[in-house]
Amino acid sequence: MGRVDGALRLTLLALLLQPVGDRRIRPAALALAAIGSLLPGWRRTAWLWGALAALAGARVVLDWPMADNHAYLLCWWCVAITVALSGRAGDAERVLALDARLLVGLVFACATLWKAVLAPDFLDGRVLRVTLVGDARFARAATSLAGLAPHELADFRRFVAQHVDGPSPALEPPAQPARFRRVAALATVWTVAIEAAVALTFLSPVGRRVSRARDACLLAFAVTSYPVAPVAGFGWLLIALGVAQAERAWAVPAYVATFVALIVVRGLLGP
Repeated sequence: MGRVDGALRLTLLALLLQPVGDRRIRPAALALAAIGSLLPGWRRTAWLWGALAALAGARVVLDWPMADNHAYLLCWWCVAITVALSGRAGDAERVLALDARLLVGLVFACATLWKAVLAPDFLDGRVLRVTLVGDARFARAATSLAGLAPHELADFRRFVAQHVDGPSPALEPPAQPARFRRVAALATVWTVAIEAAVALTFLSPVGRRVSRARDACLLAFAVTSYPVAPVAGFGWLLIALGVAQAERAWAVPAYVATFVALIVVRGLLGP
């Protein structure tokens, strides 16, 4: 499986596994993803990807403003594929590889800028502590990894869900177990470090020693983030971009294996 074909296949599979948009967008997006998956000749046509780019863009506009970060990346990625397939056949692989490296690098550079510079409440661990207890999708991680008992998790949820702008006095914050704080602190440091590493390696010129580590960094991010974070669609999309720019012989099989592993984990743990 070549890099271009592999990237296209995985992108379409991600769209089938994680349908995008509501009933105004989803049926057409699913139909196009199915056509591209089943018909190889259509999969490499610019019009199919242009239509998917239009649908992804319409989703962003219709749901504006939206917090689903990878919806924006999906739109830009479909545009990049459309541009790559619109040119000469021999240039598609080179153009798509460059676009994939830039998109991944810029996404992670912006993420690192926000977490490390613009959001002091992320670096001190507050964001991840609140996320662990306030987002029901992280309940398993909060109890199994961070060690919170069910009653402690319930107390934290009541505390973070309260409104303190009214006449009622604010609840006293529950005591934070040491393991909970350590897990949140470790996850905070790892998140900033690995995202900065992905940004650095993907934005470095190809051929430099630091750039050679980009596949390993992106894979490390995927395997440590998406079994815990309930956004497998983001992981699948990043893996598709990783395949598009992979140069080492082991990288494409590793990306595909990670893609499949995330499907299995999602099936075991639920969406």
